[in-house]
Amino acid sequence: MRATAAAVIAYLVAQRVSSNPQPLLAPLTALIVVQVTLYATLTSGVQRVVSVVVGVLVAVGFAHLVGLTWWSLAVLIFASLALGRVLRLGPAVQEVAISGMLVIGVANPAATAQGRAFETLIGAGVGVLLNLLLAPSVYVQTAAEAIDNLADQLSELLRRMAREIQQGASAENANSWLSDARRVDREFVGVDVALVKAEDSLRMNPRGRQLLHTRLSLRSRMDTLEHCAVAVRSLCRTLLELSGGPHRRALLSDEQLTDLLVGLLSQLADSFDAFGVIVTTEIAPDTKPHRDDLDHALAQARMHRDAAAQLLRSWVRRDPQGWELAGALLAAVDRLVAELQVGSRPPAENREVTPHTRSGRIPRLLARRWAATVRALRKWRALAAQSRRRATLPPPPDPP
Repeated sequence: MRATAAAVIAYLVAQRVSSNPQPLLAPLTALIVVQVTLYATLTSGVQRVVSVVVGVLVAVGFAHLVGLTWWSLAVLIFASLALGRVLRLGPAVQEVAISGMLVIGVANPAATAQGRAFETLIGAGVGVLLNLLLAPSVYVQTAAEAIDNLADQLSELLRRMAREIQQGASAENANSWLSDARRVDREFVGVDVALVKAEDSLRMNPRGRQLLHTRLSLRSRMDTLEHCAVAVRSLCRTLLELSGGPHRRALLSDEQLTDLLVGLLSQLADSFDAFGVIVTTEIAPDTKPHRDDLDHALAQARMHRDAAAQLLRSWVRRDPQGWELAGALLAAVDRLVAELQVGSRPPAENREVTPHTRSGRIPRLLARRWAATVRALRKWRALAAQSRRRATLPPPPDPP
């Protein structure tokens, strides 16, 4: 709707102020300029205008100097693309060469260049102005739901592992766990795209002023889940080696240890569920997400982990060859608990700076500068005193 309205308005404005009876370049520019986010619209508008102006200026210069020949066309295209790279016009680099080619081949290059630049300016201005008046939507909720979906996938994987271990997991089950863990890793690419889109939608957008605190928060939450996914994959790899190796009967077939592993994986799955709730509820600035469920699930997971560690310690004493797998299992669990505990807190960079903290930074900075100056003066005085002492020493005696 915004793109259509911008194109029609740009055409009507250009038709009134331009000498061209059909100024289709203005609606074309407006159609290209209007993007999903306001930041992308402003960036696209500036790049579009600069590319057209640079292209027509280069074309007018070539038209006056050499005219249109095969070698001048080659030089024009190369110079236009090089200037576009130097000016960092991004996707609009090709537009520099296109504008130059469209201008150099006409009978009156100067008039064509002026009209093309004027219509481009009208289309870009209308597109940017319409996006300023009708601010685009923000996509914070979409990014939060994508992160929550990743947490749900990790939670579902851990629950399936607990269920199959309780039923008697085999090497095929463990191999399936590892495959699913690797599949979850590939989902982070799409989540990162959604997060970048959400961050761009908050830039310069009046609708996103109350959601600026979520930019660092969502990025921190995704990084936490990425680290957790690595730990889950390591856990699956360890369980695969245990299920297919000679230690399977001594470890995964032990009823007491199996119950502890089932409880541990279930509590970790509950932790991921609570983590996803935190992500989706903290996007509202007036809402304080409840972390009691996550703290309770992590506390229960630590209890099961400590109990499992006691059994694994006794098992390693009987079979010292299994100490590496037991340590890898406990290390992966510890990494998961630590990441979820730290990653659920608000990032330090996301805290608002109050006037009190701003005023407190200046005295601390001055104090550090003064302390550094005092240390430098003391060092200089010590060197000067050492130099004076050396000057007052008697010269060494001449050798015999």
